[in-house]
Amino acid sequence: MTDQYVIHSAYRTLQVLLAFAAPPHRYSLPELMDAMDVEKGQLYRSLKTLEKAGFVRVDSDSRFALTPMVNVLSAAFAGSRHASLVEIAGPFLDELARETGESVNLFVLAADRAVCVDSRESRQLVRLTSPLGISAPLHAGAVPKAMLARLPTSTWERVLAQLDELPRYTDATELDPERLRAELETIRQRGYSVSDEDYDASARGVGAAILDASSQVVGGVSVGGPSFRVDDATLDRFGALITRVARAMSKTLGYAS
Repeated sequence: MTDQYVIHSAYRTLQVLLAFAAPPHRYSLPELMDAMDVEKGQLYRSLKTLEKAGFVRVDSDSRFALTPMVNVLSAAFAGSRHASLVEIAGPFLDELARETGESVNLFVLAADRAVCVDSRESRQLVRLTSPLGISAPLHAGAVPKAMLARLPTSTWERVLAQLDELPRYTDATELDPERLRAELETIRQRGYSVSDEDYDASARGVGAAILDASSQVVGGVSVGGPSFRVDDATLDRFGALITRVARAMSKTLGYAS
């Protein structure tokens, strides 16, 4: 097939979008011109098109950056790869939400990130929410830490080596490699992780990894709520529940251990 069917302006705009995958991920117009060797007027039109579509924003320093809209595509991709997980998880998420009265989230593993692909919001007036498509690195939060703990130690070392580049969400976000390594060991032995205000300063919850028939981590499930409602006893109860639910999901996917 020739390129007679290609809309060249659209193709150029998509190439501009892909340019943001390279560091530093934020560019001024001149910087993008240098990086892409595109004429200024064409490049500016592509950027304004992406801004209009919600994929790009202009920051106060006049640099262009991606918006969370790109996570919608991540979620769609991850969800399509793990359609069986999303399908089998539904009844388990419903049960967990009913039993705890708190918000429940399903994540899949995509490279070294956790991507939210399904959720059940608490009916409480004050509750946690995780927008579909949101993604996070694996060093903080209930599901990210739970998945990381079940991944090979080579993955641990890669993540631990990058801690100084990863976000500190709150004062409780652990960025010390040795302390985080010890926490991962505890999670692996216990079977679930605890997020005690390390991702959200007003939230506590637990998470557990989901494994497939080949014993590979494919995702994770979490339950949590506002810190004022989730005390230590509640965390312990949630830990037992999340372990049971994650094990049941894994068994449905063929995990035998």
